[in-house]
Amino acid sequence: MRHALRMVVSGSGAYLLVFSLGLQVDFSAVITAIFVTQSNVGGSYRVAVEQFFASIAGALCGTGAAALIMPQDPVTTAIALVIALTPLAMLGARSPGFRVAPISAVIILLQAPEFEIDTLTLALDRVVGVALGCGAGVAVSLTVFPARALAAAVETAAAVTGLLARQMQILSKDQPAPRGAHGALAAQVRENLVRLGELVEEAERERRGRSTRYAGAPRLLRTLRRLRHDTDMLRRAGRDISRDALPASIDAPWCKAAHSAAETLLGVSRLLAGEDVAEDFDTLGPAVRVYLAALEEIHKSGEAATLPPATLRRMFGIGFTLDQLRLDVGDMIEIARDVPKPRPGVVAAVTGWRSARGRA
Repeated sequence: MRHALRMVVSGSGAYLLVFSLGLQVDFSAVITAIFVTQSNVGGSYRVAVEQFFASIAGALCGTGAAALIMPQDPVTTAIALVIALTPLAMLGARSPGFRVAPISAVIILLQAPEFEIDTLTLALDRVVGVALGCGAGVAVSLTVFPARALAAAVETAAAVTGLLARQMQILSKDQPAPRGAHGALAAQVRENLVRLGELVEEAERERRGRSTRYAGAPRLLRTLRRLRHDTDMLRRAGRDISRDALPASIDAPWCKAAHSAAETLLGVSRLLAGEDVAEDFDTLGPAVRVYLAALEEIHKSGEAATLPPATLRRMFGIGFTLDQLRLDVGDMIEIARDVPKPRPGVVAAVTGWRSARGRA
């Protein structure tokens, strides 16, 4: 609803701006303003820059083709379109932000004869209209229920951490996982990380545009990618327990470490969501030390010499990855404590206030 309201205000505001200036570029301005109004401020910055430079490129190519060919009939117009669209199509293929550039060239070449307007005048009108639309879209994104990409990135990071915790919960059970359970969770993690990468880029644009001061969004993304890699490695090493059983002396510490990892990741997810968590919610470190101590004991007792090579590889691979997971989770906890937390909505804030009054 907020995004829909922003789009309505942006389109109507752009039209009123053009009308108040006495210009004839309402079509380009209104369309551009609606297109520039994205779900967050960083996205609006990105689309506004792309639209503006794409309109300039389209205007230059369209005007140049019209001056070179001087189209008077369908054949010469088609030739002019080929000349104008070829470089713009190549540019759009290399940079997705310039895919709208051919539209400006088409408008200039096809509408100029129809309205009996000079192509240079139409090109200038097109650029002015796009510039006004970009300005209106960005202004509305900054003033009408502004949504920050950083807040969406933190929310997505909390969702990713929760999905990783669910994967570790499945691994902590001393039995084979349900068929497809890991694959479904891994696919959700992958999709959310792709979305998080886009949000982090938009959050960085907001920071460069002075809309936010927090500069740790790229570190948040890097750490979550490392956690995903650690979880995938543990999933490969710890799956099919019934087929390649671990020794009893190492199986219990492994399940305990996996359970502790799940609980700690759930705590990180709650911390990112702005919820209160206990100060000592990180139980992964002690559990990893217990697992590594069990590995050392197996080595000292000579039991390792009696185990199959595949089992030894699994045991030591799990130990190495658990230790790396411990370090990465520590980094993630530090980030989660420092990152700006999502603010509760109006309904949640009112409900919390009423609950606090009721308890008082």
